[in-house]
Amino acid sequence: MTLAEATRHFRDYASQNDSAVDPQPHSAVHSQALLLLTNYSSPDAALTEITPSGLRDFLSRWYVEKAGASKPNVSNDAHSTVRPVPQSLNARRTEPDQVPEPQDLLDSLAEFFKWADRQAGTDQATQYSPILNELSRSLRRALEIANALTSALRQRGGAFNFPEFLTSFEQGGSSQYDIDVPGNLGAIDGYFRIVRVEGASVEAEELISEERVWPIIFPPEVAALLEYGYIINLELVRKPEGWQIAGCGFAYPPGTEI
Repeated sequence: MTLAEATRHFRDYASQNDSAVDPQPHSAVHSQALLLLTNYSSPDAALTEITPSGLRDFLSRWYVEKAGASKPNVSNDAHSTVRPVPQSLNARRTEPDQVPEPQDLLDSLAEFFKWADRQAGTDQATQYSPILNELSRSLRRALEIANALTSALRQRGGAFNFPEFLTSFEQGGSSQYDIDVPGNLGAIDGYFRIVRVEGASVEAEELISEERVWPIIFPPEVAALLEYGYIINLELVRKPEGWQIAGCGFAYPPGTEI
């Protein structure tokens, strides 16, 4: 059975078995979740071609980026380095072209794989259960981190809160933070895995170079959300007191392959 056939039959099954009180929200969530899964894979792919590693990549990377891209950038600052991040985690959304909330997505997939196992005599739900259970907390937390950090940067004014980072071309000067000054790395842009959190000071490992950066100064409300293993796309600027965050992208759950 192909993924397209399975999702179509499951949607029919779900619409017939939804609560008679208000079946529409549940059916809409199933449609959203399965549309995302089909877009990530292929409608013609066999259902059994979905692997645990593929499911993890779909949820912890592809979904995170899709959710982030679905939120319009509300900043009116043309110079803002704040990148689009996920929509509010509070409102329950049921429009077909929108991205479901993290737990809604996980619950829908769990129900779908259980149904598929009953139809085909497979055990995919058992294989995927540990991944879905693990991400039930970390997936939502990753979106919360991105939302909180984006909000803090927007309130602060982004990278343009660091005028010393910008070379004064009018005066022909050179900032001590210019990235091309020999022997002085004044800015870093990359994906950072959280290693240690001490108050608002955070140590993180840059994924490509595997170099550790310390201390990165996070807004206290964001630092309170951080735990070992979360990955965040950051633009960092060196300051006397440590590395300041000039821009951010997505945040990913621990174990995500970037």
